[in-house]
Amino acid sequence: MVGSAQQQEFGLAKATTLPNQCVSCEVRFACHGECPRNRFTTTADGEDGLNYLCAGYFAFFTHIDGPMKTMAELLRTGRPADEVMTILAEADEQP
Repeated sequence: MVGSAQQQEFGLAKATTLPNQCVSCEVRFACHGECPRNRFTTTADGEDGLNYLCAGYFAFFTHIDGPMKTMAELLRTGRPADEVMTILAEADEQP
C-alpha cells in the first residue's frame, strides 16, 4: 500500500494543496497542514482547504514556543530539560 499510486498521490497532495495561509504560517513546521482529510474549512481569505483544528494548533504551538526553545538550549548545554520547570516558575514570580 505504501508504494501504491493512491498513497503517493495522497502524500503529494499533503504538500501541494495547502492554502496560502498554511504556506506562510509560522508553525507550519509543526503541523504541515495536518491530514488532508481534515482540511475542510476555509481561511480568513475564503480559500478552501484549511484544517479545522488550525486555530487550536496555532494557539498551542505558539504558546509552547518559548519553553521548547528553553529546553533545547538546556539540552545543548548539557543540562536536563526538566530544569525548564524551575526556570518558568521563577519567571512567573517576577513582577
